[in-house]
Amino acid sequence: MASRKVASAAPIAITLAPACMLMADGKARANDNDPAAENTLTLKITGLKEKEQGKMACALFWENKGFPRKHRRALRRTWVDVEGEDVIECVFKRTGLGEYAASVFLDRNRNGKLDTSVMGGVEEPWGVSNNVEPKRFGPPAYKEATFQYKGGPVTIEIELIYED
Repeated sequence: MASRKVASAAPIAITLAPACMLMADGKARANDNDPAAENTLTLKITGLKEKEQGKMACALFWENKGFPRKHRRALRRTWVDVEGEDVIECVFKRTGLGEYAASVFLDRNRNGKLDTSVMGGVEEPWGVSNNVEPKRFGPPAYKEATFQYKGGPVTIEIELIYED
C-alpha cells in the first residue's frame, strides 16, 4: 500500500512545479509554459496634492456590482502607502485577459473604506479608469470606465478627483 501512495505522489509533484525557474544568477524567470507571467497591469495614479498621507486603494472590477465604491466586491484589489508622493502606482501581476474597470481612492484616515457624507458625496480623493467624471447624482457608470486588457505590460493612468 505504501508504494502505491509514493508512486501516485510523483505525478502530482511534477504538475505542481513552480511557474518560475531560478536562473544561475539567482533571479527568477518566467516559465515558457506560463503565458500569464508577463501580464502586468499598472494603475498610475496622478493628481495627488502635496503632502498627502494615507493608503491608496486600487481595485479591478470585471462587472458592475460594487463599482466604483465597494472595493470588497472587486475581482482584485491592492493597497499602497502614500507618504507625500505626487504619483502612485498599483501593480496587478498575472492579470487575466478581458474587460475591466478600475477604481481608486485615497484612504486618508486608513479606515479601509471610501468615506462619504450624509448626502452621499465623496469625502476622499478618488478616480476611475478612462478618467470618467462623476454624474450629477452618483458615481460614474461601469460601462463608461471599462477597458480591454489584451495582455503584456500595460499602464492605465487615473487622475484623482477632489470633491472637497
